[in-house]
Amino acid sequence: MDDIEQTKAAFASSRIDMAKFILVMVFLIEQRWSYYIGKDLEEDGITTKQWLMALVIANGFKHAPSIQEVADAMSTTHQNVKQIASGMERQGLMRLERDEKNKRIIRLRVTEHCFRLFKSREEGDVRAVLSMFENISDDELRALFNVIAKMEHRADELYEGAKAMRKAKEC
Repeated sequence: MDDIEQTKAAFASSRIDMAKFILVMVFLIEQRWSYYIGKDLEEDGITTKQWLMALVIANGFKHAPSIQEVADAMSTTHQNVKQIASGMERQGLMRLERDEKNKRIIRLRVTEHCFRLFKSREEGDVRAVLSMFENISDDELRALFNVIAKMEHRADELYEGAKAMRKAKEC
């Protein structure tokens, strides 16, 4: 790829060009961070998708969520979540349990083994996360935090709209 500063300068002329640049950069950053995190997780035998799913389940719900709830939270399919969760269950990181009231629903629960694994990784994970942002000042990080929150909100609106349109076409 060309020098990022040259590319950035070429795209700084209009809102649409900057938006295109940001969109591509967000995807590239996601790919690079996924690789970086994945290399770090390799020694514990877990993938970035398993790591993300465990974080979403442990921190995003006050109850054991259903597969579909996790799929919605992660913007992915029921089948993809079930596949990842099944692999985690084989590793002792997750339990898949039938819902007591509706046996068709499978609920996901992070195990104590998973919590212990994350606890043992905590110090190294903190260092890794901080290294990802070490070239950003505290003020820039605060601003980025707020911008990302706005971007996530808009992404959620667009995602829900796209899902509704897909569902309407299926009917």
